[in-house]
Formats: sequence, structure tokens, C-alpha cells
Amino acid sequence: MSVYLLPNQGKRKSGTSSSSSTDGTLLIRRHESQDRRQQSPSHSNTNRPNDTDSPHSPNITTNTNSFTPANVNQTPSPGKDLKLADTFRNLMVTLEKSNAIMQSCANAVINLNEKVTPEKEVKQFLGSRKEKVTVEIKCAFLKIIDIETLDQIFEAEVFVQAKWQEPALAELAAKNDIDNYDPSNYWIPRMTVLNTDGELEWNRRSFTVHFKEEGYEYPVVLLLWRFKGKFRENLELEHFPFDVQDLTIQLSTERSADEVVLIEDQHVLCTVNTRAFQDAQEWSIYQHVETFRDQTTQEYVSSTIHPILFVQCRVKRKIGYFMWNIIFIVLLILALTFSTLPIDPFNADRMSVTITLFLTAVAFKLVVKQSLPTISYLTYLDIYVLATLVFLGLQIAENSVMAGLCRIMSRDEVFVWDVYAVTSLAIILLFFHLLFVIHIYLTAYRRRRLMKQKDRLYQAKKRHLEKYGVMMKADQASALAIKMNQLPHK
Repeated sequence: MSVYLLPNQGKRKSGTSSSSSTDGTLLIRRHESQDRRQQSPSHSNTNRPNDTDSPHSPNITTNTNSFTPANVNQTPSPGKDLKLADTFRNLMVTLEKSNAIMQSCANAVINLNEKVTPEKEVKQFLGSRKEKVTVEIKCAFLKIIDIETLDQIFEAEVFVQAKWQEPALAELAAKNDIDNYDPSNYWIPRMTVLNTDGELEWNRRSFTVHFKEEGYEYPVVLLLWRFKGKFRENLELEHFPFDVQDLTIQLSTERSADEVVLIEDQHVLCTVNTRAFQDAQEWSIYQHVETFRDQTTQEYVSSTIHPILFVQCRVKRKIGYFMWNIIFIVLLILALTFSTLPIDPFNADRMSVTITLFLTAVAFKLVVKQSLPTISYLTYLDIYVLATLVFLGLQIAENSVMAGLCRIMSRDEVFVWDVYAVTSLAIILLFFHLLFVIHIYLTAYRRRRLMKQKDRLYQAKKRHLEKYGVMMKADQASALAIKMNQLPHK
């Protein structure tokens, strides 16, 4: 049996080896059938030369026993499949190189993060202090815009300067390198305002560093904080309309009282800009500003104690509006009650006039109510209007009694008793006004005189600070206040 390998059956890729074997098997079976027909008697030809001896026989002949698929692939020939395989092979090599490069970049990024992370942790350590830090605060009321008695709030623009020593800046101080100061890497007091009514309209903070500050051992960090907003204030209205009100800014910190102490600046006084006071039609502002310290836990959802520094300026209400629009008119109503004296006690019009005046006084009581918030105590103006209603009630009772006496007594006797009763009411009314004025002078105006004394003490502190460069001590201020209290009031 002879096997012929066609010229176009060259070497194929491994993926087509099974199909090559199948073609070779079919070719072998075809030649076996031809050999059987040649060996049969009917087709034998003894004179025909042997196929192996023919000069036109194929170049490659083999026996059946020596054929294997490997023999078919022994003669390779280039083709399209070979070029495609080379293309895919080059593509795979390129992808492997790209993958290796990307893996190298990822490893480099990981190594860089491992080097940077420890440095950040070291910088964050500077933001904590083991010792208690003293923060000196200077507060300035730049502008008081409005004071709302009904809502018990006031609107103001405030500037706060807080300063503290920072030993961690000693290295930067040696280099005089102020540009590298970053507040996020160092200790800050985390200042906040507790009595804001809603959000602040605007809030600006900046930091600066003084490496050499007189009177301080370490570099000093200054927080410059300017904000504007509305602030809650529990108004003390017992003396209304002769009242003096405190306008307070409650400065606190998110840190506990074990970490920080808030005190008034020992080198600068807290101030108020009296020229920029915009509610001067209703109020007059005092020149002094006072501070005092306290602690609280109510503003935080924890039992940690936080320090508070209260900064107060004060204003007094101008009484002109209430004197002419309420008190004067109520006083006229009281005077008109005596106009019923000439009316005959037997006449019913006398009581009608008094009742009309009583209802008018009630209307003025409603006017007073519109000027005040809902409070559970009586103001001086409430007391005065209620006293007027009581007096008018007594007048109505007197008219009723005189009308009753007309039935059992003569007209002349009733007139005499009527004069006695009206005179007694007039004396009670005058006595009430006298006591009421004395009480106002001893209470409401005493507080106003105290505020003027605080203004003089504030000016004395200011002169002492300008002369010596430091704040007046507490015992010196107390002695000076006692001395001023002994002086005659102007």
C-alpha cells in the first residue's frame, strides 16, 4: 500500500491536528482499495512494471505498517494560520509586559503610603497637650444691631481674640519659620458660642503666631475670630420700662475643664463700640464690659464639665416712649375720675362715666402686654396699670355706695359722705404715687447708678493698663470700687 502526501498538506498548527489525521486515514483507505483491485486475477498484469520501479511514482512512499500521524507533519509549509498564531503570540507577550509594569507601579504606591502614614501620625500627636492650657480671651462688641424685647434676643457683630502658649513651636521659632504653621497639626482650644439663636450669619477664623511675646516663655498662638448672628438673652424685666439689660456672649470650648482654662486677657481690655450702636432710639449703651467664669455640662450630651467665659455689655432702656404714650395717659384717666364729683350721686350717669374710664384703662393694659414677652411676674408698668384699675374699681364701688345711701339718708348727708370718700381716694392715690416713685428710685435707678459707677471703674482700669501695661489686680479694683461708691453721685 502506498501513501501520497499532497503538496498543499503542509505543517498545521496543533489546534488542527485531529483533522489532519482524519484526512490521512481516508487517503490510506483509498489506496488500500486500489491495491486490492490490482491484486485480483481479473485485473492482474504480469508485464506491468512495479509501482515502486516506475519513474513517475510519487516522491514519498511508505508501507502501511510504517505510517504514523507524525510522518504527515514532517514537511512544514508557511500559511495564514501560522501568521495568525505569531500575531496572537506577540499580543500575549505584550500583555504580560504591561501587567508586570502595572504591578510594579502598584507596589511603588503601596510603599509610598507606608512611608507617608507614620509622618502624619507624628504630626497629629502635636495636637494634644498633657498639661492644662490657659487661654486668654479678649472680646469686642463691634456692632450691636438690634435688641428685641419680645423674642428676648439681640443681634450683634463680635470679634474674639484668644491666645495661648505653644511649646511645640519652639523649633519653628528658632528658624523664624512662621509660614509652616498649620493649625490642624497643633493644639487649638476649639472655641464655640453657646447662646446663639440659630446659625451664625457669617463666621471667619484665622490664626497667627508671635514667636517672641513679652511676658510669655513660649511662642504665642492667636486665634482671630469674627462672627455675626443673633444671641439669646434672658431679659430681666422686673424694672420695665426703667430696666437695665445685660447683653451676654457665652464663650466655651469643646474641650473639658481638665484641659483648658478660659480667662480674660491680662494685657487687653474687652471693649464695646458705642458709636456703632444702631438701636439708640430705644436704648442707651454703657461703656464698660465685664467678664466672669463658670462651668457647664448642660450644652453637651455627656457628664464632662466644660468651662464658660461670660462677656457682658449693658444697655438701659429709654423711658420717654412709655412715659408719654402710656404712663401719662393712664395718669390722665385717673385724674378724670375726679370729674364725676360734681355729678349728683342720685344720677346713674356718674357710674357710667367711671365704668367707661375703667374700660379705657383695660385697653391700655393690653397695649402694655404687646410690648412684653410672656412672663410670669409683674413689671413696674404692669403694677402701675393694675393699680389704676384697682383705683377705678374703688371709684365704682364708691358710686354704688353713695347711690345706696340716697335711699336711707338725706341728700345733704350723702353729699358730705361723698366728699369724704372721694378725698380719701385722692389721698390714697397720691400716697401710692409717692411710694411708687421712691421704690423705683431705690431699685431701678439704683441699678442705673451702679452702671455709671462701673463705667468710671472701667475707665480707671483702662488708664492703669495704659500706664503699667498689665491689668489691675482684683483687690485693687475692689478697693477702687469702694472708694468710688463713697463719692457723691452725679
